[in-house]
Amino acid sequence: MINEFKDSMKPVMDMAEINKKTAEKLIALQSAYVTEVVNASLSQMKTLSETKDPKAALDLQVKYLKDAESKMTEVAEKEIAALAEAKEELSTLVEKSFTDLATAQPFAELQKFMAAKS
Repeated sequence: MINEFKDSMKPVMDMAEINKKTAEKLIALQSAYVTEVVNASLSQMKTLSETKDPKAALDLQVKYLKDAESKMTEVAEKEIAALAEAKEELSTLVEKSFTDLATAQPFAELQKFMAAKS
């Protein structure tokens, strides 16, 4: 009885593990991104404060913003990839669960019974 319960809960536990793994990946990406943004911002402030020429300061700021946009895009793409991977894993798990459910003993007996009635 307990083993049957464990077996029936395995897909749910697998789903929870996929969600946990994905959340950890997203949190790590965001944490690294925030750290990088803070460090880049501090470095940019230091560089700008040392720059005397307004044109050079503007050029530095444009480069900084382009780099920030590039990094944000890179992180977003990694997050989308992580979510797509989790979706694929969850879809596969659900499909397998439905297949297993359809071939489970009570359903197999019901299918035989329904086929005999036809």
